Amino acid sequence: MNEVSWKLFAPLSIEGATLLIEHQDLPSGMAVRLGGVGGVVLKPQEAQELLLNLLTGESWVSSRLVWAAPRLHIGQKGYNLSERAKLALIEALQSLLVESQGVAVNPMPKETWQRSLLEITQQRFTSVEEALPKLGEVLISLGFKGICLWLRDSNERTLRLVGQYPEASPPEDLLPERHAVYFQVLERNLLIAADDARQDARMTELRDILVSRGLGAVLQVVFHGESGLRGVMWIESIQPRKWSNADETLALAMAQVIERILRPLKDDLKIQTPERKSLAVKKSEFELNLAQALSLAQRHGRSLALMRIRIEGMNKAQTEQAAREIAYTLRQSDSLAYLGDQGFALLLSEVRWTAGASRVAHRLLGRLRAALSGLKVGIGIAMFPQDATSVEGLWNQAEQACQKALETGGGIRLLTPGAAELQEALSQDGLTLHFQPVFNLSDLELVAVEALARWPKPKGLHQAGEFLPLAEQVGLMSAQDRWALDKVLDQAALWKPSGVNARFSVNISSETLVDPNFPTVLQEMLSAKRLPADIIIIELREEAILSDLETASRSLEILKHLGVSIALDNFGTNPLPLTQLKRLPLDWIKLNPALSASENAPLAKAAIDMVHAVGTKAVAKGLEEQSQLTRMKELGADYGQGHILGWPVPAEDLGALLVWGIGT
Repeated sequence: MNEVSWKLFAPLSIEGATLLIEHQDLPSGMAVRLGGVGGVVLKPQEAQELLLNLLTGESWVSSRLVWAAPRLHIGQKGYNLSERAKLALIEALQSLLVESQGVAVNPMPKETWQRSLLEITQQRFTSVEEALPKLGEVLISLGFKGICLWLRDSNERTLRLVGQYPEASPPEDLLPERHAVYFQVLERNLLIAADDARQDARMTELRDILVSRGLGAVLQVVFHGESGLRGVMWIESIQPRKWSNADETLALAMAQVIERILRPLKDDLKIQTPERKSLAVKKSEFELNLAQALSLAQRHGRSLALMRIRIEGMNKAQTEQAAREIAYTLRQSDSLAYLGDQGFALLLSEVRWTAGASRVAHRLLGRLRAALSGLKVGIGIAMFPQDATSVEGLWNQAEQACQKALETGGGIRLLTPGAAELQEALSQDGLTLHFQPVFNLSDLELVAVEALARWPKPKGLHQAGEFLPLAEQVGLMSAQDRWALDKVLDQAALWKPSGVNARFSVNISSETLVDPNFPTVLQEMLSAKRLPADIIIIELREEAILSDLETASRSLEILKHLGVSIALDNFGTNPLPLTQLKRLPLDWIKLNPALSASENAPLAKAAIDMVHAVGTKAVAKGLEEQSQLTRMKELGADYGQGHILGWPVPAEDLGALLVWGIGT
């Protein structure tokens, strides 16, 4: 970027300091710079995401910018944004984004949809019925038809209409038996843009509803909870239309208003500060909730989870921010207590499996790390009945797990059987890596080796699938990922002087992907070993992206900017929509091994064509026989991996594989 090409859009005065807002036209679109020389440069998509999170109050992290209301950190500088300053920044970003789309910029009117929506987000609605007319008026003022909201019945999967604006004849309920395909689409997506709804295959089962309501296009935001699908909100248009990034920003901001009603904020919770020394002390309301939930779980054969959350070095303002972040993740059935210097206690009274509690903890850990940058966060989880069967037992287990997490640098811990042994194996180099080759199918040239974790034990070598689920349950995935990356980079540094061209592929988990510090950590690891970023291919599964689509996408963009290649593994297990797939900065897409079977050849061809359509390389996996290798090459796969091409080999045999392409 040319320094002299930056154009000043507006200087923003914040507490006596000046925040410069500049822009520059680039071949790829307009760039926005906040903070002048040495500040942060945002692509239009990043500016759009910052705008959304300013509107909703959600925390947001990019490579050198952190927004955690009311603080905006740009590089080494921090600003406290008053409501007036925040609104000025919102309107400046919106004007620049409009300009970047080639629309002439007029002075911002006194009443913009951003201002209206900001005012709505600051109101406290007691029900969705109260909020929908306000949201509907904003939509109608922008030329949309209106808004509809369906929510799930408490004990059923049916989605029932709870409100619409403007009022009209109510559409039918959405039934999983009658709308099976649509429910699958809802369960796999966060945002669904149907530009021509009546021609969209995902909406075929809803044609009667679309016709009766006179709809040509529908933009849908899906609400998910720990127990599954919670509901869907429709923003409706009479005519077919191409939904823009600005439309999606508006939809997500409105969905946040609904979410805040469905998930009460911190101010709606009773945060106790009990003087706790032991459970013999008078019980707090939280402890009564825990005892009651435990009794119900025992009676009905259900599970529950108790979390202990401690954050080292918080001041009063940060404590309040942490409470908001924690409370925002809660469901109606959950309970939260503040324990003073001992942090927080969180009860998840409806948990179907251990991994469910772990997912909540990972989501919570990401929010806290983003909001409280630099502070050590420890989360300990105790599960009933796996870890303890009494209130005291659960409390002790959760507290010990939390302490273990803090002692090892922060993160999430469970004291589940087998966890200590696995943690010891990680800390004492008890795991090992094997490497499997990936070949170019056109000339059988070695292009990469994939690192696969193994656990040598007295009874034999354990495959990754035998112990990584435990690592995920007990919060050790970040540690496992860091260990694997360190070992892979050791091998890359060892063989780099020999002139080997092959790259090293390593799998990472959703826990690592949504950690805002991960790109920086990886960059430091590469620098320490004097390795170029393009020597590494980061592999991740669709589930890792779907767990937190927005955060995952941001991390991938940063990694791509560093020069790291990105591979999507096992494509077809939980297929991402094509619209989302195109937005991800992918280099490879590795197909589900089942597609290599002869009976799945038509599906394999369709998948390969889709991979090529989004501009990435297709990698065929699970190639066990010559016939599979020949068929997948004929169908257009670029690269291949499987036993017919090479078995995974230990590190001591890696040299032969890298230099001559020979495995054992």
